Amino acid sequence: MSLLWEALNFDDATRVRDRAIVAVLSHGLRASEASALNVAHWNGKILTVHRSKGQNVSEVPLIREARSYLEAYLEWRQQQGGVFEPLLESPMFLAQDPKNKGQRLGYKGLHKMVRKLGAVAGVEDINPHRFQHTFGMEVTRRGVDPLFGKELMGIKSVQLR
Repeated sequence: MSLLWEALNFDDATRVRDRAIVAVLSHGLRASEASALNVAHWNGKILTVHRSKGQNVSEVPLIREARSYLEAYLEWRQQQGGVFEPLLESPMFLAQDPKNKGQRLGYKGLHKMVRKLGAVAGVEDINPHRFQHTFGMEVTRRGVDPLFGKELMGIKSVQLR
C-alpha cells in the first residue's frame, strides 16, 4: 500500500481525485459502494455508505488524512465549476476523461483507475478489493475484534475466514 500512496505523489490530472478514492477505499469500502457515493453522503467527518451486500446503510468515520484528501478533491471540483460543481445530489467521484467528463466514475472506471495506479507504483494484480482486505487485516492487527472489523466493512456474515 505504501507504494500506491507514493505513486499518488506523481503529478497527474486525476491525482487529487485518485487520492480521495484511495483514502475512501482504505476505510474498507467496496468499489461499488465508493462509486455509488454522492456528495450528500459526506458531512465533513463521516461517510454515509449504502452497502451493496446485506446491510442497508452504515456510517464510516474517516481519519483526518482521508478527510483532508476528500475535502481537497471537493475543493478542486468547486474551483473547476460546470459539470464538476459538487452539488449535494451529484456523484462523489467523477470521470475526468474527455468522453465521460463529469459523469459518475462507475465500478469499471474505479477498477481501471486502481489498476493504472498499480502499474505506476509497480504493484501487480492490484484491484479495489485489495484495499478492503488490507483494512480488515490492519484493524485486526490493531486489536479490533474481527467481528467488529467485519461490521465496519459492511460484511454481514459472522463466519470468520
